Amino acid sequence: MRKIRIVVLIFMISGSFTVQSQTVDNVPLSEINVTYIEFTKIGKVFSPKVRIQVDFGQDRSRGRINESQITDSDGRVIEFNSLVDALNFFDQLGYEFLEGNRSHIERVNIDQYLLRKKKTLLDSANIPRQN
Repeated sequence: MRKIRIVVLIFMISGSFTVQSQTVDNVPLSEINVTYIEFTKIGKVFSPKVRIQVDFGQDRSRGRINESQITDSDGRVIEFNSLVDALNFFDQLGYEFLEGNRSHIERVNIDQYLLRKKKTLLDSANIPRQN
């Protein structure tokens, strides 16, 4: 029983470091406190994995290739199994899907998703009542 507790404790601690160490433009995901975010799929040729570029209103004028992508503590870009995998990831961060858009530019599909911070019961309690 004691070994199980130790294993669970190690798993919980390593999981909390993982969430804290993921960043976008060197901003930890846990510190991004905005209402809306948008992410865009960045495909890799001949790869089933997808990368996403995240826009939360940050300054993206520097324009380096890995900017605005989610990276781990070693600076490696996080890859997702699919766009649904990325949506589930952001759901765990407290965001909900609002709308998706696909456009075509020079035979390339561009998928964009708009997400919003989930409304809580506290938020709905602050909405004025209409008679």
